[in-house]
Amino acid sequence: MTDKTSPRGIRNNNPGNLRRTDTAWQGLADQQADPDFFMFKSPIYGIRALARVLIAYQVKHGLRTIQQIIERWAPPNENDTAAYVKAVSADTALPADQSLDMHAYADLKPLVEAIIKHENGQQPYTGAQIDKALVLAGVEPPAKNLQHTRTVKGGKAATAATVGLGVLQAVQDGLAPARDTLQTLVPYLDVAKWLLLAITLIGLGVMIWARIDDHRKGLR
Repeated sequence: MTDKTSPRGIRNNNPGNLRRTDTAWQGLADQQADPDFFMFKSPIYGIRALARVLIAYQVKHGLRTIQQIIERWAPPNENDTAAYVKAVSADTALPADQSLDMHAYADLKPLVEAIIKHENGQQPYTGAQIDKALVLAGVEPPAKNLQHTRTVKGGKAATAATVGLGVLQAVQDGLAPARDTLQTLVPYLDVAKWLLLAITLIGLGVMIWARIDDHRKGLR
């Protein structure tokens, strides 16, 4: 949520501060109360519009460096362009004269975030929000390796622990005929069973928390 003390771009859900034109952007608010800047229904659409402009700079005008992009985005007749370029280069950790690809997630995302920060003095949006906007703009983040997701890791831990419980139970049952001679092993097997049970519960908890957290961040 935003309030009257938030920067104009944040209040307008237009963190790139795109000026009003005849462009019919996706996700425009029904009421355009700001006479100078677009207002969007949600920041996702405003960030998408920002990304689409940067992509158009490359496709239509061949602008591929931070220097070239910011000189058009914030021309010297209205802005301290040199300071803007310096700030964006520092925030992205990319040289101002390095050739970038606005179709590449690794180049576009940090540039979008840096522009939002410079325009508003802050970058309040989550990584999930930025990613969702970039996907709507036609640029998808690299696919996650399922072997390393929190859900899969939690599932693996729970499965391994469950299997371990089964093995321990089988071993303990097998010791039953010799319980008198192997009595000293029984307490350790019981402790191991409780440890594996705890790991199973923790693994299931990680899976559940990961799904809740992903939902909270707007991921599906």
